[in-house]
Amino acid sequence: MDLSAGELARINALEHGAQVTTPMVLQIVSNLQVLSSQAAGTPVRHRCIVSDSQQSMMAILPLHLSALTDEQKICRFTLLRVDKCSVTRKMRSNDGAMAAIIIMEAEVLGTVAEKIGNPEKVSFGPAAAAAPGAGGAIRVEEAKPAVYGGGAGTGAGPAPILHPIKDLNPYHNRWTIRARVTQKSPIKTWSKPTSQGRLFSVNLLDESGEIRATAFTQQVDRLYPLFEVGKVYLVSNAQVKMARQQFSNVNNQYELTFEDSSTVELCQDAGSVPQEQFNFVPLGSLMKFDKGTVVDVLCALQHVGDVSEITPKSGDRKMIKRDLTVVDRSGYQVRATLWGAEATGFDLPAGAVVAFKGMRVGDFGGRTLSLPSTGTMAANPDIQEAHMLRGWYDSVGRTAAFQTFDGAGGMGGGAGGAGGQRQDEPPKTMAQVRDENLGGSEERTDYFTVKGTIAFIRSSSLAYPGCASGDCSKKVTENSSGQWWCEKCQREFAAPSYRYLFSVNVSDYTGQCWLQCFNETGLQLLGCSANEAMELQRTDEAAFTKLIADATFKEFRFRCRARSERFNDNVRIRTSVVGMTPIDYVAEAQRLSALIEAINKFMFADDQRETLRLYSYACSICGQIFETVAAAGDHVKENHFFPPLDM
Repeated sequence: MDLSAGELARINALEHGAQVTTPMVLQIVSNLQVLSSQAAGTPVRHRCIVSDSQQSMMAILPLHLSALTDEQKICRFTLLRVDKCSVTRKMRSNDGAMAAIIIMEAEVLGTVAEKIGNPEKVSFGPAAAAAPGAGGAIRVEEAKPAVYGGGAGTGAGPAPILHPIKDLNPYHNRWTIRARVTQKSPIKTWSKPTSQGRLFSVNLLDESGEIRATAFTQQVDRLYPLFEVGKVYLVSNAQVKMARQQFSNVNNQYELTFEDSSTVELCQDAGSVPQEQFNFVPLGSLMKFDKGTVVDVLCALQHVGDVSEITPKSGDRKMIKRDLTVVDRSGYQVRATLWGAEATGFDLPAGAVVAFKGMRVGDFGGRTLSLPSTGTMAANPDIQEAHMLRGWYDSVGRTAAFQTFDGAGGMGGGAGGAGGQRQDEPPKTMAQVRDENLGGSEERTDYFTVKGTIAFIRSSSLAYPGCASGDCSKKVTENSSGQWWCEKCQREFAAPSYRYLFSVNVSDYTGQCWLQCFNETGLQLLGCSANEAMELQRTDEAAFTKLIADATFKEFRFRCRARSERFNDNVRIRTSVVGMTPIDYVAEAQRLSALIEAINKFMFADDQRETLRLYSYACSICGQIFETVAAAGDHVKENHFFPPLDM
């Protein structure tokens, strides 16, 4: 394949910031190197030398190409078709301005065995004045940064040349953006063993995108009074660096840091700068997003919970939260959690429409949403999508049944299970659970339903002593004085409140597995409280043994949650029961009867004997079920007639 000879020489003649949109074929002629000065936790980007067979030049690869290096799909001698790039120049002490290209859009064409041609390095120095030769001209989108109108600031003088936010990168250092402040954080303090200080951040929005900007210590007093939410500013001379996504709620790989040389000026002409920008995703699509992903959602409030207080595992402080149940037109409902001041100050009623920006996706119980400190919300926003959602909720959604992502099944009458699985879907066999490696991924939690018989209950550790406060389920410990101490509540109790936590072995005709049961499942299975069961274990061993025996060899449908847990570098799958229902033998008989009828109608011409064998086997199973049902009442026999086998 021929390279685009002469293109790099023509690019070298362009000014700093020029964008080239003419496709060209280049070859990577050096090993790829990771860019230095990248913040920890940010996506890795690479640089390399590219050639057009005549000359070579430094190039910065886009993120999607850098990701291919681990797969060895891009390396030395790889051919690229570059569809869009920009020119950047960096001053060198002796050689002048070194030119490089920042590749924005490119495609891998393949890799060859050797270097094509004998390229020479492009010469350093000022941009050449000579225009590209005839017949080989390249299309330049802008020799200077794109201009968004002639908006001026408060000061006199010519209007600045404006850059779009989407084109900011660490390799352009002369730019000005005109952007609206959509969010302004309060001033926060931070402390490390070696230093301490203050900071605040703002989200800046223009027609092309959004970016987060942060001011530290010395810049806080200067800039915090200047920024106001909703106003438009001209910003320049801030440092552009890779974004730390854990602190950001905007979709941009870069962020800004204000420095002493940074300028911020109120802009009187807002031009076409938008007020706000959302990228809404339906609640029903949340399973597509990994844990920790930041999304925007537009939803209606179905239920507003009370403010509560929790203590995290670290135990160093208490946190205030409020849980909301939100729904949208996708037919799903999700638990959304507000924290701190957002939780205490929330006063919207059920039925209100809220636009959440920067919600973080969680995987507890399937999928949940949480509003971090960097997120924002707008009540009943004046946008078309919100008006349509409000009309739908008032006419349909208020009384609709919604699917859920939690393993307990439909909330509020919903028919959905975790991950969108319907509760009426056929259960999986134990062999399917094993073969599909459900719960085997550390990155996700799997939900499924199995039907099986309880073969064994591990009664040696049936329950644990829990907090007796009523609203806390933490384990308590007995102290030297005979009192029971709760670390979370910081209280003593005369006696604990036992809660079920035990394992059962469940089997079907394909295999068996161990399931962990919690208090609600234990109450349903044993028919008594954990306090009563533990009292029987201490005082009446025969009655306790009978209690366990009566619960064994019963058949249920189990709704399960499986996830991998790592302990001491060992990974194991823990499968828990999040819902349990007795078998509906009438419905099961009807299902098998329909299966038999289908087999009866579909006879294989070449193998009727096998079909008849399967038919007889299904009949025998269905007959056994009807015998069980008949024991529950003669009315079942009268209402469910099984036709005789007619060979």
